[in-house]
Amino acid sequence: MTLETLYISLNQNAGWIALLVFAAPWLVWILCDLIPGEWEEPWILSLNMMLAVVSLAMWAGYLAFASNVGGWEKVVEEAQVLLLCIPPYYALMSVWVARQRLPLSEIPAFRTLQGLAIMCGVYLIISWLGRRVYIVFFTRMPFSAFLWFLAILLLVGYVGYRRLMGSPPSRPQD
Repeated sequence: MTLETLYISLNQNAGWIALLVFAAPWLVWILCDLIPGEWEEPWILSLNMMLAVVSLAMWAGYLAFASNVGGWEKVVEEAQVLLLCIPPYYALMSVWVARQRLPLSEIPAFRTLQGLAIMCGVYLIISWLGRRVYIVFFTRMPFSAFLWFLAILLLVGYVGYRRLMGSPPSRPQD
């Protein structure tokens, strides 16, 4: 199965997928009520957040690919609006449900969600810049300012990567 066939099958079954993704945070809430525990609840919330991260990564990848290949006009014309709105909803509701159940610092996948969200945002901005940088762009903006903007974007992406991977262990003080 290629990514193209995956996205086509997602598009063909948009109603069922949207219903399933819409209900997922609430099913997790019910599961956490039914199976409370010091180990089980963070694991269930973490699994839900990881699924939200996967849906956000697929969403960002689809938007970056489709906008680079066909432009935003084609994305607006051909994309299912329901499928474009569901991943951000799922991520936000997963964080909200998790925050209602436990402090976010106790959920292992929260750091991963933050890091990937930052990296996906930076990737979308850089891919948009890649399509829009022309000679005309440099006549409007000094090249050094463009380089500073790109460096800041890369720094934000690096912060997201560090958030995703975690900080290196600190060395003990002698």
